[in-house]
Parts: sequence; C-alpha cells; structure tokens
Amino acid sequence: MGTNEYRGRYDQGDHIDTGVGGKRSINPEKQGVFVEIPIIDLTDFSSPALEARKKLSKQIYDACVNVGFFYVKNHGVPQHVIDGCFQEAKRFFRDLSYEDKMELDITKNTEFYGYAPIRTEMPKGVTKKRLFESINFGYEPSMDPDASGTEDNGPSFWPEESKLPGFKENIGKYYSNMMALSRTLLRLFSLGLDLDEDFFDKFCKRPGVLLKLNHYPAALSGTPDNAGIHAHSDLESFTILCQEDVKSLEVLSKDGCWIPADPIPGTFVVNIGDAMSMWTNDIFLSTIHRAYNREGKTRYSIPFFFGADYDAVMETLPSCISDTRPARYKPITAGDHVRQKLNMTYPKVA
Repeated sequence: MGTNEYRGRYDQGDHIDTGVGGKRSINPEKQGVFVEIPIIDLTDFSSPALEARKKLSKQIYDACVNVGFFYVKNHGVPQHVIDGCFQEAKRFFRDLSYEDKMELDITKNTEFYGYAPIRTEMPKGVTKKRLFESINFGYEPSMDPDASGTEDNGPSFWPEESKLPGFKENIGKYYSNMMALSRTLLRLFSLGLDLDEDFFDKFCKRPGVLLKLNHYPAALSGTPDNAGIHAHSDLESFTILCQEDVKSLEVLSKDGCWIPADPIPGTFVVNIGDAMSMWTNDIFLSTIHRAYNREGKTRYSIPFFFGADYDAVMETLPSCISDTRPARYKPITAGDHVRQKLNMTYPKVA
C-alpha cells in the first residue's frame, strides 16, 4: 500500500519540480493511480510461439499504461553476473581514493560519462543537491551482443586496470546482459503497441544507453539530508534497475501516494522514461519516483538507461494519435532530448 501523501522540499501544491524542467500534475484520474507495482514473469519472452509472446506483451502494455513501473522475474540474467557487478561497484567506491575517482570527473567529458561526486552545495541556479555519488558509462559496442558497428557515442571514463584489476571485464558481463534484456523489452513494447515485433530495432542500432553505478552512504556529513535522489522522471526510453536489499525506491501514484518499490530477490525494476512516453503520446507513463535511504544503511543501485540512437527522430507513433488524443509533442532527436535534460542534471560548472 502507499506511504504518506507526497510532500517534501521540492513538492509544491499540485506539482513536483523534477529538477530537469518538467512538472507532472498530481490528479485523481484513473490512469496512473495504483497501489502496487506488478510483477511480470518473462519466461515466455523466448517462446517460439508468437501468441505466447503477445500474451506477455499485453501484461507489459497494461503495466506501462497504468503504472509506468513493473518488476520482471525469470529475465535470463545469471545471478553471479549481477553479484559480480555489485562487487565491482563496491570496489570502485570503497577502494579508490577521491583523487582517483576525480580523474574520471564527469565535467571533463562532453557526453556526461564519468564520475559525479556527492555535492551538498550546488552551483548557482541548481536547486537540488547531489546526495549520492555515481559513475556513468556510455554505449560500448564491444559489450553489445547485437552491435551493428564499432562506433560508440563518445569515450567512457574507465578506471585504470592497474588500480581496479578486472573491473571493466566484470562490468562488461553485466552490461552485455542488460543490452540483451533491453532489446527483448523493446520487442515486447512493440508487440504491446500492436506494432511489428522489430519496429523499434531500426531506431536502436547505436543506442543512447547509460550504465550507472550509484552509492548512497549510510549518513552524510555537513547536511541534515539523507542520502538519496529527489523526485524525478527518467529521460530515456526505459530503465532497468537492479537493487540490493536496502529499501529506498518509491513511486508516485497519481492520487499523490508514494508506493514502495522494495527489492524483491531475483527481479529487476523496469520503468518507462520520458522519451518512450513522448513517443507514445503519453499512453505509456513516465512516472515520478525518488530514492531515500530510509534504513540508514549503505545502499548501492545499478540503473541501466536505454534510449534510441542519438540521431533517431522521435515522432509520435501514428497509432497513438486520435481525434480525442492529438499529438502532444513535436518531433525531436533522441540526442537533443537527452542532452537538454542532462545539461540541467550535470551542469558543466566547477
């Protein structure tokens, strides 16, 4: 069931400032009102029977339309690969010095890849503190099992092998599995929207993806705030989130209640992002969510953000437009959409 009605420093009246320019109204409409997040079994995603895959896609469609979030189980990603990625995340944040991590400073990278430290004081014009540290890695064709080329979207900043032996190799195993799962989800989204199963494939040959390792300390010095991330919606088409056992994530129902998305062993949390919501004319919901360290324990999380090729033009799907639901968005390239938002999230200011 839901927690308290939404409130907080950045929650004002009937909207929430997401920090990236968007405000989403809170209202009692049926769409987007929910009391729990569905759990969907992906076993049939590899079924040779189209009808079985369509039945599964209908469950995903319903979750995207009514909630914008869902868990997936029997997803095909080996547990030892997941465990290995978390172990590497802990090595990065625990074992590297601040100076070593700042050699990978995100402000040195034109494509928002690299390390972002905790900032309890932000540059002028940026209202929200960064109450966690993270490192981002962009598209790596060598880690994409279905790569159609060898070109990336800009160089990622990887720690030196001598400082973290095996780090890139083990992260790469997880990354490859996320790419495969992402392409599976794309095809299920297509079927759910009554499109050809491979409809989105042509837009995702060199996709705008981001693997992010997050560290939320048990406590922060110099601020009364708990480690976490403020209310926001994601920018890309969708996100696959891996959590450990610390409860933190909450999702906002349109009736104003925060619904816990607590960790469930053997699952990932999948949520629709702004880009897919725009593509579907808001039929798929990009739902506001937040993460606060409610348990006072050190928390690690690994979100994998998947978006279209940066030069792909996102134009509202014709099947999502009608006389009663006219197009709400102008065409925009996926790259322009993401960069506009990321410029607000990671200002290039010292």
